[in-house]
Amino acid sequence: MDDTNTDPVLARLDRLTDSVTRRLDKLEERLRILEQDNGEIINLLIAVKAGLEECAGDIAAGELLIEAEDADDSPSPSLH
Repeated sequence: MDDTNTDPVLARLDRLTDSVTRRLDKLEERLRILEQDNGEIINLLIAVKAGLEECAGDIAAGELLIEAEDADDSPSPSLH
C-alpha cells in the first residue's frame, strides 16, 4: 500500500474520531445535567406531595373538630 494514500485517510479518521469523542463528551455532560435537574424536580414533587398530605390531614382534623363542636352544640333529644 502507498503511504501517501493512507496518510490522508488516517488523518481524516483521526479527525472524525476526535469530533465524535467531543460530541459524545458534550452529550454525556448534557445527560448529567438532565439527570441532576430531574433529581431536583423529583425532590420538589416529593416536598409538594408531603405538603399537600399535611394540609389534607389538617383539613380532615379541622372537619372532625367542627363536627365534634356541632355535636356538642346540638340540643339533646328530649325524653318525653
